[in-house]
Amino acid sequence: MKKFIIFLGIMVLLGAVCISQRQFFLTQYAYLFTVNNATKGADALVVLSGGMMTRLPYAIELYQQQYAPLILFTEERKRIVSPQLQSLVGSNIATAKNIMEALGAKVKFTVVPSSKGGATSTFDEAYDLLQYSRQHGFQRLIIISDAFHTRRAFYAFEKIFEKSGIQIEAMGAPNAIFDETNWWQSDVGISTYVLEGIKYIVYRFTDQNVSFVKNY
Repeated sequence: MKKFIIFLGIMVLLGAVCISQRQFFLTQYAYLFTVNNATKGADALVVLSGGMMTRLPYAIELYQQQYAPLILFTEERKRIVSPQLQSLVGSNIATAKNIMEALGAKVKFTVVPSSKGGATSTFDEAYDLLQYSRQHGFQRLIIISDAFHTRRAFYAFEKIFEKSGIQIEAMGAPNAIFDETNWWQSDVGISTYVLEGIKYIVYRFTDQNVSFVKNY
């Protein structure tokens, strides 16, 4: 009985510490997913698909700071919508051009062709970039994604590029809604970091799209 009371007391104490220090623990959890390790002088900045409004402006900043002389866009699969609305859905590159025009940014860029009609995952993008990099003699790339996605993207690219001799670095673009220090205060932040933890675990056990999840 005495041991049980001691154990219970320890658990209550630990619970109280976790509650009182929840901001610290939640922040440290989020920082696990962030990678910012790029240095100037890379061959290209790679803007990954899925978050053009945050990733491209940040890539333009890095371009202007001379991190690399070229911006690459991956070719994503065309989004599936009803035929009546298809004309309203712009392509990845069309959105990029609109952003660059709105920002008054003049940058050198190109689109990396997809080997399967459009990338549907970070693994697809990594395979496309590997082939393109070999063709153009690239030695170092900086991948640009949202901060919460950089750890998974960096891991995927390092896995695919492992024996290529091409160095991969990453930088995380900020957004106006949440970051590592306050993500639990918004519904989009909560869903993002909870799902990112699951996705990262899946990526640790594979180097391609998993068969039990359809990617569009």
